[in-house]
Amino acid sequence: MSEVNIDTVKKYLLGLQDSICDALSEEDGKKKFIEDAWDREQGGGGRTRVLTNGAVFEQAGVNFSHVYGNKLPASATAHRPELEGREFQAMGVSLVIHPE
Repeated sequence: MSEVNIDTVKKYLLGLQDSICDALSEEDGKKKFIEDAWDREQGGGGRTRVLTNGAVFEQAGVNFSHVYGNKLPASATAHRPELEGREFQAMGVSLVIHPE
């Protein structure tokens, strides 16, 4: 199995977030997304983008996160104890959209 290129996946997901926000802003026609970049103290961060009180969308959130750490949380190893103590990375784009 080939090694996953984290930078390539991150670039793709950030572009996906941009594309979704652009399309939703264009569809709404009234409001644009406001961005809040954040950092996670234990490792990683992300971009939260929210559009509120638009013509089409009461509220829309399109978020990107990339978090990592040197030890999986207990909730992740509760049913898989063999993973305890391993490093992790997780990233993704999430959407929550409320039409007007």
